[in-house]
Amino acid sequence: MSPRISGRAAIAATVASSLAVLGAALLPWLRTGNATRSAFGLARSASVLGLFDGAPRRVCLALWYLLPFLVAATWTAGAARRPLLTASLGGIVGLTSLVAGILVVVLARPAPGPVAAIGAGVATIASAVLLARGTMRAGANMFIQEGVTT
Repeated sequence: MSPRISGRAAIAATVASSLAVLGAALLPWLRTGNATRSAFGLARSASVLGLFDGAPRRVCLALWYLLPFLVAATWTAGAARRPLLTASLGGIVGLTSLVAGILVVVLARPAPGPVAAIGAGVATIASAVLLARGTMRAGANMFIQEGVTT
């Protein structure tokens, strides 16, 4: 049996975990000498060093720089009570955070930021999935109650 949570709680969880992803991105991700870099500073340094050659890497970099916008869009969709849009945007935020965190943990000696990003990414994905499933089930029940069969 799957856990039952209300639509509002699922929206709130998705928005809150998306905000946690943004918070994790601002934590220290890597220490080099005396310098501590956030996720955005690390992405910029890697870009300047030419480590983002090729289309897939550029897409990842663009997604990372769009992360604050995506989090704001998730929050806005949640405030507007648009559950599927909130779930979709939250899923993108969570997946971006999870992939970035895993890459830094695997390829470097990370500071606490990537580990927090992995946890927040997993929480965002989980809450987005619960929100989407609950919304789809509620929609299916609504169609059945109205007599519409598809």
